[in-house]
Amino acid sequence: MSASGFLNHGSAPSPTKAKGHSRRIARKFVTSWLLAMASMLATIGPTPAEAQLGDLFRITGGSFRDHVEYHRVNLPPGKELVLANFQGPGKIVYFYFTDDGHLHPTDETGFMYPGLVLEVFWDNAPEPSIRVPLWSFFGAFGHRTIDYQSLPMQINHYCYMSYLPMPFSKRARFVLVNDGDRVYSRSVAYGIDDEKDAAFAGETSRLHAAWYRSNPTRDGLHQLLEVRGRGQYVGNFLYVNTKYKGWWGEGDTIFYVDGKKWTHTPGTEDEYGSCWGFDHTYSYVYSGYILMDAGMNLMYRWYLANPIRFQKSLRVEIQDQRNQNHRQVPSHDDYTSVAFWYQSGTHAAPALPPYVERVAPNRSAAYPPPR
Repeated sequence: MSASGFLNHGSAPSPTKAKGHSRRIARKFVTSWLLAMASMLATIGPTPAEAQLGDLFRITGGSFRDHVEYHRVNLPPGKELVLANFQGPGKIVYFYFTDDGHLHPTDETGFMYPGLVLEVFWDNAPEPSIRVPLWSFFGAFGHRTIDYQSLPMQINHYCYMSYLPMPFSKRARFVLVNDGDRVYSRSVAYGIDDEKDAAFAGETSRLHAAWYRSNPTRDGLHQLLEVRGRGQYVGNFLYVNTKYKGWWGEGDTIFYVDGKKWTHTPGTEDEYGSCWGFDHTYSYVYSGYILMDAGMNLMYRWYLANPIRFQKSLRVEIQDQRNQNHRQVPSHDDYTSVAFWYQSGTHAAPALPPYVERVAPNRSAAYPPPR
């Protein structure tokens, strides 16, 4: 304003007014930026752990049901036992299994009998979408059970637990198969919790799981998964048995998503929640390294907050490489894995190798000592 009280369009604004105008513009920019960020974060959504608690109050149209059994099981080689058979639509929300093998480690069946295979059939599919040695499904390998706590899977004092959600529309059938060479005779307890809800009638996503062993690896590679279709890869267990006395874990994890190659991490330890090597064991929500003993290494990784989504195909590999005399070179170690993924529709899990191959001793190479 001029001294006479009229607007003076021809004069420059005073420094005080110019600063006030700049502050107003800055405040508007910051406000707009914050609103945009809030909108973006809302579309991203909460992490899985937050979502579990955030939706805990929500009342749905579902109702709880379960199947629990505790009794003696005598399962000869070549026979199978139906653990549970749910009619849909519904969603499996919890599955646990245990037996008393730790009390009888030296009898005919032994501890953690490796001839047991878990098969899970969705809807009316003729082939299982999950076909994995039972103990490995829960993250136990090599006749050893190690307590750990992750978000979707846990082992606590011989209680093997899965919290992975498993929706189905028509039917869910859990089957225990003995494809080993001994009678499985144990006191067994297991339970499966299900949420029956018509909302799952149109849900097409199904949980799948596959077991692979490379004994030893070829060309310095182990394949964790190869699948065609549409879905998302959500995690794995990896068991590595090596005879190398130095650093064995230089291998990268590689995703081939719809034909395009992506190197995910520059080293095995990075992929499984550590950096610059594995100095100690640990167990966390999304990753863990739970065994480090005389060349035997067991780890897990869950991609729950960052699932590996694919529209046409996915192949997952991990390199088997070591540091030999300050050089990164391919190795030939014993790698075993279980991969978990969701896929639209039901698809047959890969066939398992014969029992004798699954339990064959470590055939990894011998290496010169590191210098």
